[in-house]
Amino acid sequence: MIRTSLGLIVVFALIAAACVAFGAYFSYVTLQNAHRKAIEARFGVTAERIAGSVQSAAALGISLPAQTTLAALLRREARLDPTILSIDVTDDDAKILFSSDPARIGVAAGLRPTHAVSRRVENDLAATIGAVTVRYDSAALAAGAAALAHELRIIALPALIAAALATIAIGLLLAAGLRRAAHRAGDPASWPRAARAALAEAEAAHGAANLAPVPGIAAGERP
Repeated sequence: MIRTSLGLIVVFALIAAACVAFGAYFSYVTLQNAHRKAIEARFGVTAERIAGSVQSAAALGISLPAQTTLAALLRREARLDPTILSIDVTDDDAKILFSSDPARIGVAAGLRPTHAVSRRVENDLAATIGAVTVRYDSAALAAGAAALAHELRIIALPALIAAALATIAIGLLLAAGLRRAAHRAGDPASWPRAARAALAEAEAAHGAANLAPVPGIAAGERP
């Protein structure tokens, strides 16, 4: 029984530790997604601001290719954040007309990169005339993820160890209590008075039944 109890205690301790570990992992995933959204929201503000400037100029009759002042604006915005790789303004054919990185001007933008935020540019008729894309360094996400993992390890490891130790301690206390209860149950002297009286009556009745003569057998004879 002791071996079984110890085995169960170890199993429950492992289950408690696994619950803490899974909770830490899901917290990490949730916080990482929140961190990604926060970064994309920050760059989204930049894209929205530039798209608003382009749309305002378009509303004044200045076509997108003619907005040559965008080059200086894009370079200035890109210098504000070192994690920005480039800010591109494309036309409706996804061709880069202006960029904070001069090497990208004139090439096809292609599919939007994974680490980028885009905003559409529309004219007064709500027709898309281009887009603003902010490309950022993936190291910004990696650094945030590493920091989150470090902080969660600092919190989760002590919690995991504490949960396992607390489960073992509670299990040992319960096992000791059950052992004492089983010992008391096997010792009639520790029973309540009513239980001892019932046991005495049962023993007396059993003894009387053994001493009663069996019909058809003379006294002193064995059946």
